[in-house]
Amino acid sequence: MVSICIPTYNGEKYLKECLDSVLAQSYKSFEIIIVDDCSNDKTIDISSSYLEQDDRIRLYTNEINLGLVENWNKCISLAKGEWIKFVFQDDTISFNCIETMVNTVEEDDVLIACKRTFLLDEKASEETVSYYENEVITFEKLNIPAQTVFISPDRISNMGAENICMNFIGEPTSVMFRRSITSELGFFNSNLKQICDLEYFLRIGSNYGVKYIPEKLSQFRIHNSSTTSTNVALNHFILSNLEPIGLVRQLLFDQHFERFRLALKQPNKTKLNRFFSVRVYEAYVNARKFGVSSKEMSSLNSMAEKYSEIKLSQEPSFATQFLYRVVKLRRRLRLLFK
Repeated sequence: MVSICIPTYNGEKYLKECLDSVLAQSYKSFEIIIVDDCSNDKTIDISSSYLEQDDRIRLYTNEINLGLVENWNKCISLAKGEWIKFVFQDDTISFNCIETMVNTVEEDDVLIACKRTFLLDEKASEETVSYYENEVITFEKLNIPAQTVFISPDRISNMGAENICMNFIGEPTSVMFRRSITSELGFFNSNLKQICDLEYFLRIGSNYGVKYIPEKLSQFRIHNSSTTSTNVALNHFILSNLEPIGLVRQLLFDQHFERFRLALKQPNKTKLNRFFSVRVYEAYVNARKFGVSSKEMSSLNSMAEKYSEIKLSQEPSFATQFLYRVVKLRRRLRLLFK
C-alpha cells in the first residue's frame, strides 16, 4: 500500500484539483492522509467534503501550527503504507503516476523519482519563467539517459557535490520512498526551510541510490502565494546564507552522509570544503553589511554555537578571503553577461 500524504495550510485555491488528481489514480491500493496545520480559510471544509466520498481518506488537524517541515514529518508518522508519496496542496499528479512508480519497484529500491512539469502562474515574471525553463537542474541536464534507470549512490553523491544546493532530484510531489527508511535515516530536517527536501533525498540517495522514471508524472505549481515564493520573499538572508551553510555542513560532517563523503571524487571534496568556508565567511560579511534583523543574527549565532565547524570558520584564512573575492567577481560578471 502507498500512503499519499497531503500536508495543508490555507490551500483552498488548488486543493480540490489536487485531491481530484489523487482520487483519479489508476492504482487503487492507497490511503490519503491530510494533515492541516491550522488553516484559517476553507481548507478544512474542502477536505471534510471528500471524507464522504472515499473511506481511504483520513483527515487530521493540528492543535498548534507546526510549521512546514514538522507537518511533513507528522504526515509520515501517521502513515501505514509501505511507500510514502507526498502530493502538495498546490500540485497534481498524472492519473498513472503511482501505478507507474510502483511497477518500476525492485527489491532493493528505496527512492523513486519522476520527471516533473512546472505549472507557472500566468502572472509569473519573465525572470521566474526563465529560471524554471532554463536554469533548474534536472537529471536530463546531468546526462541521465531518457529511460527508467537506477542511479547509484556514488553517482548521486557526486552530482550533489557538483550541483551544490540545486534540487536535481525533485520536489516531494515528484518522489516516492519506502517508509521503513525513516527508522534508519530519520525524517526531514526541520532546521532547513527551503532545501529540506533536497537534503533528505540526498540523504537517502547517497546511501541507496535513486530509481529515475523520465516521464512527466507530477506537476509542481509555482505561484506568488506558494510556500516557495513566500519563503524567498520573507526569509532572504536565511535562504541565501544560512540554508546553504546548514546543508553543506551536513554533507561534510553528519553521520548519515558518511557514505556520501566516501564516494566523492577529490575535486568535489575540495569544492564542498571551499564552498562551506566561503559561505560561512560571507554570511557574517552580509550580516554586518546589510544590518540583518536580531532574529536572523540570532539564527546565525545559534548555528555557530551548535556546530563547531561553523564557529571555526568565523575567522577565515587568507585563502578563504581571496576565494570570497573571486566568487563575488564571478557573480558580477555573470550578471553583466546574462
